[in-house]
Amino acid sequence: MSVFEYIVNSMTTKTRMSMALFAVFLLAFSSLMLHTAYANGSYVLQVTSVVLRDENGNVITSISRGKFVFAEVTVKNTQTYSYASQPFLLIARLTYGSPPTMYGIGAFKGSLAGGQSMTAAPGFLVPRDAPTGTYTVTILVFSDWPSAGGYPIATVVTTTLTVTP
Repeated sequence: MSVFEYIVNSMTTKTRMSMALFAVFLLAFSSLMLHTAYANGSYVLQVTSVVLRDENGNVITSISRGKFVFAEVTVKNTQTYSYASQPFLLIARLTYGSPPTMYGIGAFKGSLAGGQSMTAAPGFLVPRDAPTGTYTVTILVFSDWPSAGGYPIATVVTTTLTVTP
């Protein structure tokens, strides 16, 4: 007899019923969490501002290769009735060309209660050998890393950055 079989066989009917009810509750709760991430036709979190800055905090629209860029992003939880915080992963991604090639990525993990806003500034280094030209900075907000089961919880926002020699 396996350990699992021993545990199941040693449980009373009342315990089995309790475990089954708990499993149903857990399934319903996780479905509710997925539903509230995209409530009333819009996402729960909203990116309200994106400002690109250099390592000195100056607002930029262009930067030299080999320098750091910080994407200062303000995120708001649009729910006003939520008692539980909404965890999130904010990703700033730098791409160039068609098809897009990624040249930089920065991330920040946080949590927001209903009605709260937060500003974070994930950064990335523009490689010294990156081509010059106009790049796209894409802001993505997920519930967690996609590899950990995360899903989008805000609309994707993009802006541009010119990379110079």
